Amino acid sequence: MYEQANETINQGLSLGARITLGVISGLFGVVMLLVAPPTEKAVYFYLFGAFCLFITIACFTKGRVRQFVGSTIGSAIFIMGLVYLVSELLGGIFWTGRRSEPSIFNALMYLIFIGVPGAAYAFKARFGFSKKP
Repeated sequence: MYEQANETINQGLSLGARITLGVISGLFGVVMLLVAPPTEKAVYFYLFGAFCLFITIACFTKGRVRQFVGSTIGSAIFIMGLVYLVSELLGGIFWTGRRSEPSIFNALMYLIFIGVPGAAYAFKARFGFSKKP
């Protein structure tokens, strides 16, 4: 039973889910690139737009390209979690009582539930450079 579940998980998203996610993230990416303000904050719009376009690429490719892009996304999510945690450790408060406000607790939860799985995928896929079993 475990092997069958593991095989199903390793197949990834279904075609419909990949198309839906790919189209929506592609639209988000294009919009973020188009609406970037002409200020010093434009770089954040461009980075998020590129992140969304990477998700689109991962949805519509296969094999090593998907593994490379997925590993890049997973690594970026993990690194952003570390940056969030460090920034909160340097100047944040431990607990705000609200999920919508930055805190050390929220940064830890992000890192544990989102960042670590992203890093685990990047480690497992090895940026598409691992040998086939």
